[in-house]
Amino acid sequence: MSEDMWAGVRERVLRLAERSGADKVFGAQGHGFRLGPVMSEEQLQALEADLGVGLPAQYRSFLLHVGGGGAGPDYGLMTPALGDSGWQWRGIGLAFSAQPTTAEFAGRPFVAEELRSELATLEAQEPEKDAFAADEEFRRAYAAWDARYEELHDAQEAGAVFLSEQGCGYASLMVMTGPHRGAIWEDLRPMDRGIEPTGHDFTYWYRSWLERTEQRLET
Repeated sequence: MSEDMWAGVRERVLRLAERSGADKVFGAQGHGFRLGPVMSEEQLQALEADLGVGLPAQYRSFLLHVGGGGAGPDYGLMTPALGDSGWQWRGIGLAFSAQPTTAEFAGRPFVAEELRSELATLEAQEPEKDAFAADEEFRRAYAAWDARYEELHDAQEAGAVFLSEQGCGYASLMVMTGPHRGAIWEDLRPMDRGIEPTGHDFTYWYRSWLERTEQRLET
């Protein structure tokens, strides 16, 4: 069934490069409607061994039947690749890539949802200079607060893969562990929000991008 889901998709994506106006589509300068080679079952099993969990089924099927990365929403999909330090999602063939994600980091528990309230509480506790008798006391308090904020800020990324760069620091991620496994979330931290759900799974996210792009280039 998952194979049928992706039937003909690779060919449809590659044909987009031949359409008039393809270079004007948002993100096309990043991926050029190119797709990397599909991955083998042996490669996926090795990736999953580093990850510590199985890949989400829809995404796993995509890697087997469409491509390892390349053309996709926004500036294109990151590619899982084996390096000296193990498997990692990297911006192979992309002009503008999202930040790399190691398989080990992606296999950790996904806690972004649980951290929302803790971050909100911490933000409300930001030290104010007027509340301290001495500048040195304020600096120490602020340094401790800032270190904890950065720790929680970065901890939101665990258990997910940075899958696609949206531009201006925004990104699309796919959750790899826990109850939201396989769902697409967005990194909205540049607008002082968090890592938040889109409500879509990988197949909807990718195929919607493909269908919108085909419709645009047909007009």
